[in-house]
Amino acid sequence: LANIITRKVTKEGWDNTLLHLNLKGHVRYYALAVLIPFVQGLLTFITMTLVYGRWDFSEMTGRVSISDYIGNRLMLFAIGPLFAWNTIGEEFGWRAYMNQKMEPLLGTTGTIIAGGILWGVWHAPLTIEGHNFGKDYWGYPWLGIVTMSVWCIAMGVFLMWLTKKTGSVFPAVIGHYMFNESQGALANLLYQGSIPENAYLGMIADVFEYVPMIVVAAVFMIMLFHDNSRTPKTA
Repeated sequence: LANIITRKVTKEGWDNTLLHLNLKGHVRYYALAVLIPFVQGLLTFITMTLVYGRWDFSEMTGRVSISDYIGNRLMLFAIGPLFAWNTIGEEFGWRAYMNQKMEPLLGTTGTIIAGGILWGVWHAPLTIEGHNFGKDYWGYPWLGIVTMSVWCIAMGVFLMWLTKKTGSVFPAVIGHYMFNESQGALANLLYQGSIPENAYLGMIADVFEYVPMIVVAAVFMIMLFHDNSRTPKTA
């Protein structure tokens, strides 16, 4: 809505809305939009289980068979791009508008940091309600808002890279949806039941949860800088 209203108020028109699939030559980026969030989630929950839990495959497979689990994950890969409509609102605002306006002013790094902070603060009402981290942690709710902003900065790197590589908002829409859905899908197998019930997770767990995310963000940040360095400068 902010994207649409701002365009109407400023009379800037509808150029660069990025609302086209632009599949030709870019299918691999759509595939990465599905796979990278899943791989990151896998690394996250492996890290969490190693730190807080135990590897008990008999207990894991007692909840869901490996074949059923693989089938469910393949189904997630198949339907993810179709159900990603519920993240198009955010991405139409962040990647398809905010990033385009910020980058000429703040540069790539500044856009990722400032945009991520704005995105994180935008989630503040949900964070205060305990949606992401609960309410029983030191520093509530401000630490939760800061943590959410860090999460948004890190995830924003990959989504920005996808958008710049394809000239379309839809890979970021799919990537955003897969980030959301992969967490729960992997928690089913690795997280619930494999961590002792009396283990305190809360905000402490998020320190470990963010390690794979920061590594992924660093990789794609380097790729963004590499792409920028290859872009001819205009006078």
